[in-house]
Amino acid sequence: WDNGVMNGISFIPASTANYTVTGTDGNGCSNSDIVIVTVNLLPNVSAGIDQTICLGEVVTLIGTGAATYSWDNQVQDSVGFTPIEGAIIYTVTGTTNLGCSNTDQVSVNVNPLPIVVAGLDDFICIGELVTLSGSGANSYTWNNGVVNGVSFSPSSTLTYTVTGTSTSGCTSSDQVIVTVNPLPIVFAGNDISVCEGVAVTLTGSGASTYSWNNGVVNGTSFNSPLGTTTYIVTGTSSAGCVNTDQVNVTVNTSPLVGFSADTTIGCLPLLVNFTNTTSSSSNCIWTLSDGTVLLGCGSVSNLFDQVGCFDVTLTVTDYNGCSNSLSALDYICVEAPPIASFIPSATELPNYSTEVNFLNTTYGASEYYWTFGTSSYSSEENPVHLFPEEEGSYVVILLATTSLGCTDTAMATINVKEELVFYVPNTFTPDNNGYNDEFKPVFYSGFDPYDFSLLIFNRWGEIVFESHDAAVGWDGSYGSNNEIDIAQDGTYTWVIRYRIMENNRYQKVTGHVNMIR
Repeated sequence: WDNGVMNGISFIPASTANYTVTGTDGNGCSNSDIVIVTVNLLPNVSAGIDQTICLGEVVTLIGTGAATYSWDNQVQDSVGFTPIEGAIIYTVTGTTNLGCSNTDQVSVNVNPLPIVVAGLDDFICIGELVTLSGSGANSYTWNNGVVNGVSFSPSSTLTYTVTGTSTSGCTSSDQVIVTVNPLPIVFAGNDISVCEGVAVTLTGSGASTYSWNNGVVNGTSFNSPLGTTTYIVTGTSSAGCVNTDQVNVTVNTSPLVGFSADTTIGCLPLLVNFTNTTSSSSNCIWTLSDGTVLLGCGSVSNLFDQVGCFDVTLTVTDYNGCSNSLSALDYICVEAPPIASFIPSATELPNYSTEVNFLNTTYGASEYYWTFGTSSYSSEENPVHLFPEEEGSYVVILLATTSLGCTDTAMATINVKEELVFYVPNTFTPDNNGYNDEFKPVFYSGFDPYDFSLLIFNRWGEIVFESHDAAVGWDGSYGSNNEIDIAQDGTYTWVIRYRIMENNRYQKVTGHVNMIR
C-alpha cells in the first residue's frame, strides 16, 4: 500500500484520499488496484445549557447539531421528565444522516424542597392569643392575614396554611388547625343558709372539673364557719377553658344539745327518766336504739324490756328553726338476770358415802351463795359438800348474782338412804337336804372380802362359830380338835364386822338367826 498503509493494520485517515495496493503472486507477477476512503465530518452535537430546578419540577432535554439523538438514563429527547434530587449529568449522542455521531453533556441540578412545618394543631380558649411560626425554610407566608411569629387572637376555628421558601427558591407548604373553644358557663349554685353543724355541699355545674377556694372539694360536704362566707369556684371545660362563679354560704348558730338520765345501768326491766337540758328548745325528739321514739322537751320516761346497751339521741329544734342532735352511744345498759343451774355428782346417796361435788353451770353470774338443807352454806363457785349420814332429803339452793345485783336461783334435792350392803337370813335348817343348810350373809357389793368376820354366840354368850371368809358359813356344828358336836335348835346371836371399800369405814352389824332341824 501507498501512503504508509500496511496491509491488515488499522489506521485513522485525516481526510478523503485514494489508496493504491500492489499485489504479487508466487511467480513474481504483480498487479495494482485503487480504493477511495471518504472521510465525513462529525456533527457539532449540543445537549443544551446546564439547568437548576426544584424537586418535583419537569425538565425537557433537547439535543441539537445532528439528525437523531439518543440520551442515557432512559431520557427521551424533547420529552419532559422529573429527575430525582441531586446533580446528574446527562449525555446525548447525535447522529448525522451519513451515520456520523458525536456526544455532548448537560448537568441538571435538582434542589430539595424545604420541609416546612407549620407547627402542631393548637387548642385555645376564646380571647387567648396564639402565635404561628413556620420552620424548615428561609422565609414564610401565611394565609388569613397571619404574620409569621406575630401573636393574634382568632375568633373561630380555622385552618392556617404557611408557604416556606428555601434559599434556593424552592417552596413547600404545611397546615395547622387552631381550634377556638368557648368558655364554660360556670354556675356555683344558689346562696345557702344553714344551721351550725349542718354540712354544706357545694357543687359547680357547666364545666368538666371544678376547683374551689377555701379548701372546698367539689361535691364533698364540709362545715362552713359561722357567719357568711363567699366561695368561688373555677370551672374548667373538657377543652381546658376556665370560668368562675361564686356563692354565699351563711351559717346560723345551732342549739347546744344536752340531756341526762336518772340511771344508766340496771337489771331487766329498767325504767329510765330522761331530762332535756338544752336551752331555747322548741321541738324535741328522743330516738332510742331499741326502736322507741319519745317526744317532749321536758322529762320523758322509757321502760327498757330488752337486754343490751342502747344509744340515746336527742334532736332539738330551736325557735330560729336550727336543729342539732346529741347521741350517747351505749348510754343505757340493761343486764339480764343470770341463768342459775348446777349439776350434782349424785342425787341419791348411800348413807356410807354422802359427799357430793356440785358443778356450777350458771350463765351470766359473778357471785354464788349455796345452802344445802343443813346449817352449812358456801360461796364457792363449785363447792363440795358432805351430807349427814342420816337418811333424809336435803334441798340444795344456789343463789346466783350478777355484778349489778341481778339474781336467779336453782335447786335440787339430795336423798340420803340407808344402803344395804348384804342380806342376812333369819332362819336356816342344817338337815343336809341341800337346801338352806348353812347360815351366812349374802353380800351384794362395796365391802372388802379380805376384811370380814362373822361370830355366832349362844344364849350364854359363848362363841360357837367364827369365820373370816364371807364364803364360809355356819353349818350348825361347834367344837374343835375332832370333837365336833351339833348345836341345839334355838336362837343364836350373830355379829358381822366388815370394811366398806368406798370410804374405808368399818361397820358392825348384830342380829339373830333361828336354827331348826
